[in-house]
Amino acid sequence: MHRQMQTQPNPWKAWRETIPGLTQREVSRRSGITSGRLSIIERGVPATDEEAAKLRAVLIAASEPKEGAA
Repeated sequence: MHRQMQTQPNPWKAWRETIPGLTQREVSRRSGITSGRLSIIERGVPATDEEAAKLRAVLIAASEPKEGAA
């Protein structure tokens, strides 16, 4: 019998989805992580320390208000 696994929300994907307009493709472009690898990370495979640092930098930068925005 096949049972579906209950998955926990992935923190990288959840964080990305809180930033309006930030797509997986854009995160891939900004971080240098291939879209295929980013997809795998967002599905729950742990990021390497280097990948985590890149993702953190991109997501923090994208979360900051743009200069001149009201």
